[in-house]
Amino acid sequence: MKSNFFLLALSMFSFSALAQSNEPVQSTELVSMTKLEVGLHGIGVGYEVPFSHKWSVNLSAGLGGGYSIDKNSYANGFKSTFIVNEPVAYVRSEFRYIYNRNKRSIKSKSLLNNAGNYIAFQTKYTTGRVFESDEWSQINNPLNRTLLNEVHWGMQRPLGQKFLYNLHLGLGYAADFDFKNSQFYPAVGLQFAYVISKNQRL
Repeated sequence: MKSNFFLLALSMFSFSALAQSNEPVQSTELVSMTKLEVGLHGIGVGYEVPFSHKWSVNLSAGLGGGYSIDKNSYANGFKSTFIVNEPVAYVRSEFRYIYNRNKRSIKSKSLLNNAGNYIAFQTKYTTGRVFESDEWSQINNPLNRTLLNEVHWGMQRPLGQKFLYNLHLGLGYAADFDFKNSQFYPAVGLQFAYVISKNQRL
């Protein structure tokens, strides 16, 4: 009787251990990803690479909307314009501190594709129009060489295995090199991305 009880207890313990070992374990380590990005900023290619357990840098380049800072009798303020057939080129770097991945892991929330909340500093440079346009278009909707620096809070979440979205809110400071003006602005960003490739660890 005792031997039967011992065998039953041993069997239950083994089954429990086997079941636990089959549960997927999420790594909190960040991964490097190459992405195709589409959002309010335009369309481009990005490369997100971690350099510690909580820090990463996202580098990207592409085509999208342009900016100008007008301070005259006709207009005053920071202006963002997206003209599909008259895009500007941009390059961007974003340094992120991702602070809640351990908490997400404890709550069994997805860590796929570097999911988490973060605080970031971003620098973005935009050119003038890539394609030639008529003089009236440039006067009516100037798209100038502009440097934008901003600090923002953001969140990145997976949409299935290969897609993700990113939302951020913050405060920025823009300098217009053509009009020689500068101004603070509210920073808002929304982006969807398709993960082309990724590496588990560096």
